[in-house]
Amino acid sequence: MKKALLCLAITLLSVISFAQKIPFQIKKSDVFKDEYKNSSIVLVEDDGKGGVVVVRSYFGGVFSSGSGYYFEHYDSDLKLIKEFEYEIKYSKVVKQSSVLGVIMDGDKVNIIDFIYEKDEKAYICSAMSANINDFNFTKKELFRVNSDEIKQFAFFTTAGFDGDSGASMIVNENRTAFAVTVDIKDRNAETHRMFVFDKSLQKNIDHTFKRDIKDRKFIYENIDVSKDGKTIYILGKVYTDEQKKKKEGGKYQYELTRVTADSEKTQAFDSDEHFVASLQPIIYDDRLACIGFYSDRKDYRFKGISYFELDPITLEIKKKKYNPFTEQFMIDKYGKDKDKELKNLSFRKIITNQNGDIIFNAEEFYITSHYYSAPNGGGYSRTIYHYDDIVSARINSNGEIVWARNINKRQATGGDESYISYTSTAVGNDAYFFINTGEKVKKLSNDRIQFGQTSTKKANLNIIRVNQNGDFDYQEILDNEDNEVPFMVSNGVQSGDSTFFIGRKGKKKQLLKVSL
Repeated sequence: MKKALLCLAITLLSVISFAQKIPFQIKKSDVFKDEYKNSSIVLVEDDGKGGVVVVRSYFGGVFSSGSGYYFEHYDSDLKLIKEFEYEIKYSKVVKQSSVLGVIMDGDKVNIIDFIYEKDEKAYICSAMSANINDFNFTKKELFRVNSDEIKQFAFFTTAGFDGDSGASMIVNENRTAFAVTVDIKDRNAETHRMFVFDKSLQKNIDHTFKRDIKDRKFIYENIDVSKDGKTIYILGKVYTDEQKKKKEGGKYQYELTRVTADSEKTQAFDSDEHFVASLQPIIYDDRLACIGFYSDRKDYRFKGISYFELDPITLEIKKKKYNPFTEQFMIDKYGKDKDKELKNLSFRKIITNQNGDIIFNAEEFYITSHYYSAPNGGGYSRTIYHYDDIVSARINSNGEIVWARNINKRQATGGDESYISYTSTAVGNDAYFFINTGEKVKKLSNDRIQFGQTSTKKANLNIIRVNQNGDFDYQEILDNEDNEVPFMVSNGVQSGDSTFFIGRKGKKKQLLKVSL
């Protein structure tokens, strides 16, 4: 009887509030149906009145071609106020196209696209912009690059390009500015055109970045954009002849380049006797840091977390730390303190908390292939994508590990990974992880637990909290039996202290908001 009353309350109010050890509130939209089956949330923005604007990208399948965006304006109770569908269509002179991203400036939404116009013999980056009150879209050209300057893109052909070819858009953490980088054709030097705009589409930087080294010897790692949108930091992994002679550690160096409208400065640093497979730059407050995993034996076998802090203006190296995984972390992973390096760790997200500490999140990700023989001869192969343990560490302003935890998880899929993996966030000094599990949490040895497999047919939504001391607890917040749709937990999008998910079952869809 109590369960029936509770379900009735959920249906009527679409709000769940618990008196619980992990405080949260849940709100759901009404269940709805789209014309197109496949969609994902790309942006959630507060409307300043307690509601939100949700932007979802969609694409058709075998029987329904087309792609574009759904714009939905919801009130504070996730009741739909207004909606608009914008289908992406191009003229016949446009031979290739790609939407790079979406950014908002108050009530104005900007879709940034990159196309090749055959008649113009140019690649053109434009903003399709509209006010959310009328959705009357207009187009503005941001920049263009002559076709003979540019490399073929990955979506043009699968041959003859390196991993950083094409154009990409990077939005800074507080969504006040964005950069578009374009790989320029040059056999003898790594060359990129860098354009930086603020969210009102004012161009702050137009810069050609060039490194006099063969393209294949420069691995473009990442770039980050300053809060004011007037500085970008370009991180690259470079294989030089000098580094090749090293006797110990990785035979490469990292180079961080600071670019403004009228200056460029580069700082090189290496991993000494260690191996550092990749680094992620982060700008926050008045600090600039690069963080990643390191090994003592080879790339992709990880011993701990490396931390490099540089002066954001001069690029002087202020701190360099190699933190081995903590005893607690190894116990989480193996059930005892074990001197072992980890494999298959894949970076997921960097978050800063209210104290300015860094929360560095990753996942144990790898791919396996299996061949199955048929009774009458022949057979077929199946590729499995594994999303296993969650790795999380908190790094203080000295570059030292405050805590590191391994959350045991075993999940795999041969297709859609949207319902497995996780979404992470931080509120106050606590880190949070949202995951689905289709079964009861498994107990392991040494007081450990493990979250298991999930599917679209059974996906219970859980929240895991790691507090400022590194202690973690967890709680189921939505039972599969109480939901009409399972939620795509790996595609969560943050807005303030809330995380938004889209759920789907067949043609049914629903929006979920979890506030912490």
